[in-house]
Amino acid sequence: MEHFYNKIDGFFNYPDVFVRAIKSIPNNSHIVEIGAYKGCSTAHLAVEVINSGKNIKMDVIDSWNGEDGTTRPAWADYPKCTGDIFEEFKTNLAPVWHIINPIQSFSHIAADLYADNSLDFVFVDACHYYEGVKKDLIKWLPKMKIGSIIAGHDYNPISWPGVVRAVNESFTKDQIQLMGECWFIQL
Repeated sequence: MEHFYNKIDGFFNYPDVFVRAIKSIPNNSHIVEIGAYKGCSTAHLAVEVINSGKNIKMDVIDSWNGEDGTTRPAWADYPKCTGDIFEEFKTNLAPVWHIINPIQSFSHIAADLYADNSLDFVFVDACHYYEGVKKDLIKWLPKMKIGSIIAGHDYNPISWPGVVRAVNESFTKDQIQLMGECWFIQL
């Protein structure tokens, strides 16, 4: 399937992370993308899943209402953001909708839907503040299988120091591999 992510508004600049993850995980895997916005990154990930020929269950978790439900949404100042983001997400993902299981929830709450030691790849890109990222890592790490991959975006000490702090506190320097502004860890 041809990629179409570049036709969707978003903040996606890490296709190599998804390519590497999908190549690394086994057939019959279960993956979760946390943070989807309008679906730019989700579109890339879904096409990689389809093109891999592997049987991969793909869940996408986002509140589509902002980072914690009480603060202004992270995307509120983005000039092209109008209307219902979840409806736009569904429209944008129509070509791959058949493989996506969207879960409209805050990520730390949605983690309780998964059994421990059940996931092969989780990509964390929801909250960008220390407390939220730390909470995501605490909640999602037990869900990961041995040998699985957990990764995330916005590992940038100037723009997102909370992301960097939470990741550095949760993993050793030897575990953290950087791919641009993404962190990538094989457990």
